[in-house]
Amino acid sequence: MLLKLNEFLLESPLHQWLGCVLTEVDIVSGRVKLLLPFRRELLGAAGSDSAHGGVVAAFVDVAAHACLHVRTRIGMPTIDLRVDFLRPATLPLSATAVARRAGRTIGVADVEVFDQAGGLCALGRATYLTRDSRPSLADVQSVVDTDGSAW
Repeated sequence: MLLKLNEFLLESPLHQWLGCVLTEVDIVSGRVKLLLPFRRELLGAAGSDSAHGGVVAAFVDVAAHACLHVRTRIGMPTIDLRVDFLRPATLPLSATAVARRAGRTIGVADVEVFDQAGGLCALGRATYLTRDSRPSLADVQSVVDTDGSAW
């Protein structure tokens, strides 16, 4: 299961670039743990040993999506993402994400991000569209005029 989830995770070029890896999965609770290894490109500023805030936010999004994917088995777009930065996030980072709701339309997950020393660096919450957002054939046909041309 862990191998398949990591393969799914690496389908995204951004996830490949970040280099994050799922290390633990609890299918029943939807809880996952991920690791974001140290890479110089992820640092926030020259001479800093802390991750860029955007990298931390992306890591929260990846972790939240992963835990909901465990429950839903689908890919889903992010609707909302909130990250509270509590202290500098010294790489490498780990994240624990838990699904709070995995409904037919909306999924919500909470994420805790920890530094190498185990200090809590950030808290995140993400919301996703868990229903298929692609238009159905009926949706497409409803915007086609009777003469067959789209409006």
